[in-house]
Amino acid sequence: MNQFLKICQRAVAVAVLVGLVNVPSYGQQADEAPVVESAQSSYLPARKQVYDIVIMGDVLGTGLWAGMNRFVETEDRVTVTGRIQENSGLARLKLYNWAKAADNLLESRPFDIAAIMLGANDARDINSPEGFLRFGSDEWRKAYSEQINALVSALKKHRVAIYWIGVPPMRRKSYDNAMKIVADVERQVMAERGVRYIDLRLLLADSDDNYTDRGDDGTGTIVRLRSRNGVKFIAGGNDRLAVELMKLVRADIAIGDGAGGGPAVVPLQEEIILTPEELAALPAFVAERPGTEAPVKIEPAQLPGLNYTEIARVNEDAIKRAAREGLTLFDKVRSSTVDGSAARLLFRDGIWPEAPADRFDSFSVAKDPANTAQ
Repeated sequence: MNQFLKICQRAVAVAVLVGLVNVPSYGQQADEAPVVESAQSSYLPARKQVYDIVIMGDVLGTGLWAGMNRFVETEDRVTVTGRIQENSGLARLKLYNWAKAADNLLESRPFDIAAIMLGANDARDINSPEGFLRFGSDEWRKAYSEQINALVSALKKHRVAIYWIGVPPMRRKSYDNAMKIVADVERQVMAERGVRYIDLRLLLADSDDNYTDRGDDGTGTIVRLRSRNGVKFIAGGNDRLAVELMKLVRADIAIGDGAGGGPAVVPLQEEIILTPEELAALPAFVAERPGTEAPVKIEPAQLPGLNYTEIARVNEDAIKRAAREGLTLFDKVRSSTVDGSAARLLFRDGIWPEAPADRFDSFSVAKDPANTAQ
């Protein structure tokens, strides 16, 4: 394998390690259910080969469940099921009491992980024993926090690792402003209780914190994610939610594996760190050229209009997506090239293809100055 590909694979390995272990954490759950302690503390309560996930949620939770079902078709470390009440929330206990429902469910069937997506139906007053609490008031926030805490406590009592997915931005401005209040309370409770929280406002809002129906699909491609009604997600958006959830879950599984005695993440190759100067000094490719007796080093300056740093530039999501499949990014590039193509020669065989004789970057025949004059 030529030197350039070796360096790039090692660089990808380092990026993958950083992406997997440098996951934001709001702390370890430490209330009702103690977790296994080791040199590395795991967010998951016990080390297992297969972790059972239950999705609990409202109408948006239905989409998350669908996205997770598609995501885990090739997964061998998790299973997914769902407990959905589309019109439910945490502001109307008489309609549906999520804390009680979670307790009953876990008494009959244990789960390792609960992914919660609630709040889209909670922009309403709360009917309390003291009377109606106006939505958004200090009294409402206190009562709503108590309902969130009740659900968190029910889950922790059964030693379930919780991942809370915050409410997303909404298209209608008044509804979006209400969801900001719900998200603010959810975020605060998760921080206090040490629960993993996925902030969909940070993930899906535009640069001005407003609704947009388009966004990164998880691979760096900008696509439409939201339904025309400005509330629900289409399939691509639900898949995006699943990707974000599984980033955290897979990172915690890796840490849990490490807490059992092995490394949290197995390096793909030997790790090296190059300075920009060292990287710039490397040849772009080392390739066998037809008719030569020895490998030819192709320097960056020889590449027509493109240097090797541009060829190797990828985004973080693409690296993580390859890592989820147990591959380096260059493995995916090589496996997707077409037989006989320049890409196959370049990325699989390490051969920089010769330019056709009539192309501007071909130096195989002398050009007539009279024909190239401007």
